[in-house]
Amino acid sequence: MWRLKVADGGSDPYIYSTNNFVGRQIWEFDPHYGTPEERAEVETARENFWRNRYKVKPSSDILWRMQ
Repeated sequence: MWRLKVADGGSDPYIYSTNNFVGRQIWEFDPHYGTPEERAEVETARENFWRNRYKVKPSSDILWRMQ
């Protein structure tokens, strides 16, 4: 599942920031994040969206609303 990673303080020596990355937010994928029930629910929603991708608007995406 996707999770929001916020300002880790810049542990990479090749990246420099004057404000310690305050306000920096990135989404990262972790396949082991969440409970098995949540992962099954996400997989069901993903398959449903894939089957109906030409019939629904992207803003009605259930995966987006679950986050």
